[in-house]
Amino acid sequence: MTNTIYTDSFSKNQTQIIKGVAILCIMLHNLFHWMNPMNSMENEFSFSSGNIHVFFSSLADSPQEFINIIFSYLGHYGVEIFIFLSGYGLAKSFMKAPVSWGNFIVHRLKKIYPLLLISFIYFFFTRISLYYTLPTRDELISMLYKLFFIHTFIPNEGMSLDGPWWFFGLIVQLYILFPLLFKIIEKHGFKAFLTISIISYAAIYLSIYVIDMPKDVFLMQNTIGHFPEFCLGIILAKNKKLEGNIWCFILALVAFILGNFYLAFYPLTFISITYIFIYIAILLINKELRLRIIKNALSVFGKYSMVLFATHGLFRWQFVYLAGNYHNVFVELGLAIAFLIEVLIIAIPAMKLHELMTKK
Repeated sequence: MTNTIYTDSFSKNQTQIIKGVAILCIMLHNLFHWMNPMNSMENEFSFSSGNIHVFFSSLADSPQEFINIIFSYLGHYGVEIFIFLSGYGLAKSFMKAPVSWGNFIVHRLKKIYPLLLISFIYFFFTRISLYYTLPTRDELISMLYKLFFIHTFIPNEGMSLDGPWWFFGLIVQLYILFPLLFKIIEKHGFKAFLTISIISYAAIYLSIYVIDMPKDVFLMQNTIGHFPEFCLGIILAKNKKLEGNIWCFILALVAFILGNFYLAFYPLTFISITYIFIYIAILLINKELRLRIIKNALSVFGKYSMVLFATHGLFRWQFVYLAGNYHNVFVELGLAIAFLIEVLIIAIPAMKLHELMTKK
C-alpha cells in the first residue's frame, strides 16, 4: 500500500463542491455558536484550553446536540479552506495569464468592492425591515473603515457590523501581497514556503508570548496570521498533480489535536486542518463517489459561496432568537435548515446584482 495518493488539479466543479463544504461549515458555525450548549466557545482568533473541555463535556452532557456542538466548535475552520483555495486559484490563473501588480489589484478590487457594497445594501435592508431603525453614526464610521479595508487593524472594528466581514480585510491584504508571494515561491519553491511560514509563526508566537496586542486586534484576522495556508495553495498549484501523504496527514492530525489542548501548538491548527481537508478531498476524489444529489447541493452552495459569505451573518439573529425560546434539538436543526434555505434564496438576487456590477 502506497503512502502517497495523487489526483489531477482540482477541476472547476470539484473546487465548487469544496467551496460548498467550506461555506456550509462557516454558515452553520456562525448560527450554532450563538446557541447553547457551546455559545461562542471556539479557538478562532485567540486560544483558551478550556474551550476543548467545554466541547467534550457538552458532547457528554448533550449527545443529541452533536451537530450543533461540532459546528459551533469546528465550523470556523471553513475559512482556512477559502484561504487555501484563494492562493490555489490565483496561482493557477497567474500561471496561465501573468499580469502586472497594478492590473491584478484593480481586477480583484473590481470584484470585491461590489460585493462589499451589496453587503452594505443588505445591512441597511435588515436594519430597516427587521429592527425598524437606520444605521447609527458609529456604524457608518465602521462602514468607512471597511471601505478602506483597515478594520482589522483598528481595536473593536474587526468584527463590527457583521462578524464575518472581518474576512474582507484579510482577503484584500492577501491580494496585495499575492504577486510578490507568487514570484518568491515560483523562484525558490518549498524553501520559500517554509521561510514565509516561519516568519508567520514567529509573528504569531511573539504576539502570544511577548507583545501586548491592542484590545480586539487579532493577528489571526490579518495576513501574517494566515500566510502558511495561502502559500500552501500557491505551491500546490505549481504542481501538475495534487498529492497527499499519509504520514503528513497523521502529523497534521496530531498537531491539530495538540493545538486544541495547548497554546504552544495552537498556531499550527490552521495549517494542519487545511492539510487534513486536502488529504480527505484527494482521497474522496480517488474513490469517485457518486452521491450525485449531495454533490449537486454542495455545488449550488459553492456557486453562491461568495455572496453567502457576505450576507448570511445578517440574517441569523431571528433564528438564534427562536432557538433560544424552544431549547429543543429538533427545533434547532429545523431552524438551521430554514436558515440555509433562506440565505440561499437571498443570495440569488445578490449574485445577479454582483454580476451586473462587475460586467465590463
